This record gives sequence, structure tokens and C-alpha cells, in this order.
Amino acid sequence: MFQGKVAVVTGAGRGIGAAVARLLAEEGARVVIVSRTGSELRRVAEEISRRGGRAEPVCGDVGRTEDVERIFSIADKLGGAQILVNNAGIALRKRLVETGDEEFDRIMATNVKGVFLCCREALRRGMLEHGGTIVNVSSGAGKMGFPELSAYCASKFAVLGLTQALALEVSPKVRVYAVCPGGTDTRMYRSLYPEDDFSKLLSPEEVASAIVALCRGEVSLGYGDCLEIY
Repeated sequence: MFQGKVAVVTGAGRGIGAAVARLLAEEGARVVIVSRTGSELRRVAEEISRRGGRAEPVCGDVGRTEDVERIFSIADKLGGAQILVNNAGIALRKRLVETGDEEFDRIMATNVKGVFLCCREALRRGMLEHGGTIVNVSSGAGKMGFPELSAYCASKFAVLGLTQALALEVSPKVRVYAVCPGGTDTRMYRSLYPEDDFSKLLSPEEVASAIVALCRGEVSLGYGDCLEIY
């Protein structure tokens, strides 16, 4: 399905991002996988390679313009990004009154500015001209507020607004969607809610399957809309 296409997947060192990268690679895409942790990226790249796929690991912080420019310059050398999955995200479980300025800024830099920067760079480097697909990973916490997740909820609500506005600017040439997964069995979720029953959570692979279906164009969804996954 994705033979000859180049995909950029952020937050691909583990969890949902790693699962998306594996699926895209299995279907023939050359995947640029992005994370701040090199050791995790190398493991994912090696796994994809063992399965016969192709992955290009790139360490970088999506909240930094210079890092994003470097990520997409590498994608350009492979032929230019035609698929972008903005999955990188961080969270904090803390009451708003106890949340520090730096904590709030760090969440917004990764979860919102990172999406903005990656979308802008992909569009500037050819996607706007040649077409492509962008999937932004929001959250169930982007549709409903949760106590002790005020900063995270603010960032994920913002991702939905950005997605809708961008879709109005660039569709149908570039298809732009969001996904809002419910609780998913990732390291981040387990660190936030260690008291939960993890057997009731979505698996990263279930969320990844829905994201890749959007990339294939198999899901009937309006441009800028959000696919909720529960």
C-alpha cells in the first residue's frame, strides 16, 4: 500500500508511535522514526529491519525548530514526506494549582508546538504541492476534561483546533485528521495511573491500526475531523 512513500512518525521510540512505524514499514513505507531517546529508536529500527522494512532513526525534540528542520531534511533525502503522524506527547498528573510554569510550558512545547512545527515543515517541503496525509494524535482528554490533567487536556484540545483549522487551509490536497484514543496501555499511561486495571486499556497496536487506516484512506471521515478510538 505504501511502497515508495516516505513517512515521518514522531514519538516512535515506543508505544503507539513504534506500533505505527512498524505497520507503515510492513506495508512498504520508508519510515523516519523520531524520538528524544536514541536507544529506544535503535531498538525499533532494528526490529523493523529484521522484518524486512526500512526505518531511519532520528533523535530530536519536536518542540525545537532546528530539530524539526533536521528531521525533514533527512526525509527529503529519501524522497520527501508524504505521510506525517504527529504522535510525540508528554503528560503530567498534577492539580492545576500545583503545576509550575516550566511544567506547563514543557507540555505545550511538545504536544502543541511540536505538531505545529512538524506540520509546517512537512507542508513547506513539498507536501502542500504534491499532497499527502497528516494524522495528529490527540486524546480522549482532548474531548473531555479530567481532574489533575489540566495542562495535558489543554494541549490535546489545542491539537484538535489546530487540526480543524489546518484542514480548512490545505484539504483536499493534503488530508488532515486527528485521532482521540481512550486509555491506552503505554508507559506514559501506566506512570500516570499506576492504580488502574491495565487489562481494560486499548493496546498501542489497536490505536496504530486505526491511524494507518486513516493513512490508507479507508476511514470515512471529514477533513479535520477526529476519529475517537475506545
